Amino acid sequence: QGEKTGVWWADALSSSVRPIITYWLMALYCAAKSVAFVAALNAGAGWGAAVLAAWSEADQALWAGVLNFWFLGRVFDRGRS
Repeated sequence: QGEKTGVWWADALSSSVRPIITYWLMALYCAAKSVAFVAALNAGAGWGAAVLAAWSEADQALWAGVLNFWFLGRVFDRGRS
């Protein structure tokens, strides 16, 4: 996402890299968590135990960081401008 080249397709491709990587990693993360949940269910765990097995403190910290970046960061950005 450097300088604009003036070539529409090159600029579009350049500006789509971060969102595409973000969506891909989000899909991968959701797939991994879904597999962990289903594996816990197949191992005989109940729904509550399966959710707790798939959702850890690390996941909570990760999502807190992501949400803070997207929402709280924007609040501070508005205050600076």
